[in-house]
Order: sequence, then C-alpha cells, then structure tokens
Amino acid sequence: MRAVIITVLLVSVVGCRAPARTQLSTPATPVQAAAPTQAAVPTQTVAPMVMAAPAHTAAPAPTGAPTRIPIINVDDMMGMVHQQTVFVATNDHVSAVTLLNHFTRYKIATAGVTQVAADTTGQWLYLLDSAALGTSRLRAFDVSSGSERAADAGLADVATDRRGLSTAGDGRVLVLKSDARHAWVDAYAAQTLHPLGTVMDKAGCGDRLLASARRIAIVCLATGEIALDDLRGNHAAIDGALPTLVAADMAEDGMVYVATADQRLAAVPAGATKLASVAWPNEWSGEVLAEGLAIAQGGDAVVIAQRNDDGAWLRVIGLSDVARRKSLRLDGVPLGGILALWPFAYYSVDATVRHVDLNSGLLETMAEVGAAAVPGAVVNG
Repeated sequence: MRAVIITVLLVSVVGCRAPARTQLSTPATPVQAAAPTQAAVPTQTVAPMVMAAPAHTAAPAPTGAPTRIPIINVDDMMGMVHQQTVFVATNDHVSAVTLLNHFTRYKIATAGVTQVAADTTGQWLYLLDSAALGTSRLRAFDVSSGSERAADAGLADVATDRRGLSTAGDGRVLVLKSDARHAWVDAYAAQTLHPLGTVMDKAGCGDRLLASARRIAIVCLATGEIALDDLRGNHAAIDGALPTLVAADMAEDGMVYVATADQRLAAVPAGATKLASVAWPNEWSGEVLAEGLAIAQGGDAVVIAQRNDDGAWLRVIGLSDVARRKSLRLDGVPLGGILALWPFAYYSVDATVRHVDLNSGLLETMAEVGAAAVPGAVVNG
C-alpha cells in the first residue's frame, strides 16, 4: 500500500512539471538556439551600429548650394545665467538688446526725449515721448514681440526729463507731471492706458519719480525734498533733505537712496520717513555722475557710477551691510545713468550699450544702438 501511495505521488509531480517544461520550450526553438549567441554580450555591444551607418552620409550637395551651419542657442547659457533684455533710448528710437547674445530683438521709433519703463513682470514695456507741441504720447508694448498694444497721445504737463515714468506693484502705469506750483503723479491702466486719476502730489518742485511694489516717491533734485505715498493714499514728507542731488533710486522694499556729485550719500529705510546719512568710503574719490545711482533689482547692492582722474568706476555697496563694498573699473564714462538687474549693470558710452558683471567685473560692449544712447529699463527674459 505504501508503495502505491509513493507511486501516485511521483506520477502527480511528473504530471505537474511536464506542462512547465513544455511551456518554456514551445515559444520558439530559434530563441533557445540564439541563447548562446546572446551570452556573448561584448560581441553584440561593440557591434559598429553607428559607425556602419552609411545612411547618414548623405549624397554631396549640389554645386553652389549653401552650407548649413548648426544654430547654437545661447539664450540661457546652459542655465548658468538667465537672459535679460535692456531697452536703450536714442534720439529717434528705442532698441531692445539681449544680454547673452547681444542681439537687437527689435527697434521702436520715437520722437524727442523718450522715457522708458517696464512692469514688474517683465511683460509690458511703456514709452513716453513727444506727440505734438505741448503734449506727450504714452504707449504700451508687448516685451516679447515689440508689438504696440495701446496708446494715448493726449497727455499734458509731462516733465520732459527721462525719469518721470514708472509702474506700480499692481501694474498701474505712473506718469510724473508738474507745473509752476506743484508736482503730481497720474495713473493709467496697464493694458488700455485709460486714465485712472491722480495718485499723489506735492507742493513745489518734483522732477524724479521713484516706485516699488510698496511705495512711490517724488524727488526734487535741487532742494532734495522727497514726498512718499504708500499707494493707498497715505502721504508723508521726508524729514531732512540733501540738496543738489544728482541721482536717486528706490529698492524693491521701498528704501530710497540719494546721492550728490560731491560724494554725499543718504537713504530713507523701508517704512521710515527720515533721511539718514550713509558714510562714503575715503578711498573712493571722484565725481558721482548724473543719474549714476541704481539699486540692483533682485540683489542686495546699490551701485554708483563715479569719474576721477583714473577713469570711470562703478562702486558697489551692500544694501543690508554697507561695509561690504567693491570697486569695478568701467570701460568709458557712462552717459545718462546706469541700470542694474542682478548680477549685471548696464550703461552707455557714445552710441553703444555695455554691461558689467557685478560679481567678476567682466565688461562687454553689447551693441551699437545710435547717438546719445541712454539705458531706460531692463527686464528678465
């Protein structure tokens, strides 16, 4: 009996295994035959698949056909540096010049002195120039294409300088206006340029408009008076003044920096209403240039253009730590001011626009754009 049971168990095991062997061997005899060949992996791997691909060796091009050169896109420098575009105004046009490949993306025709501004998103460009005698023209353009989107050619009382156009953090376009009695700021809708009324005003002189997401300021260069508004109707006059200013700028948090030609520097911290002196380094000699102060957007630095017997210099001071500073030699004396978008500063010499790396001091001439070139705005992208 015990032998019978063992015999039955053996038959069952053999019966269960038999289909498995059949299943493995039935898919294809060629596969099993090829198994030894696949085992020799080195022979298969080094088979000259690409080298023996004559299909890529095309027939010779017809005689006289142009040679195609591969296009290398350096717009992002393999991600090491982001693209930036600087807008430079001349006597009759504004040029959009890219940082990395120094390419002029487009030009926009203008008339007379042109003021330039871009919104905080870098999507909209605004130009303010002459329309007719006694009036100014405000236009909105798409930054990426240079296409005009809106225009208003009936603005009056606009200051003819290059520093009276800006944008608020909420996208409104701001225009500084003035007469013999006072100065004020009118707002316009971002995309349609429809008038939105007066945002703020101040008695007396006002010839510079500064703006950030948190507040705006009207500055009188001659007297040094500064009036602030928090964009919600709360006004404040700055306690203290530094007369005969040549340059002023506002940081993203609302801090205001001002400078005179004879190296006096002062600031109004964010949230404060009192002007505080900033010590000028003894080793920095020379004249501070007109509009030669800019706060680097996206960075922790204020940059100041200065000229002395040794040439032109860009002085760099830390915003959060004024003891952190450096000097960078410039190639030529900046004309019409400087712009800064971290980690680069932009300026113009004669008919060219140039940039300097604020980390390394590397200088480059970007492009020739025309006589009396003045940098107006810079955006990421």
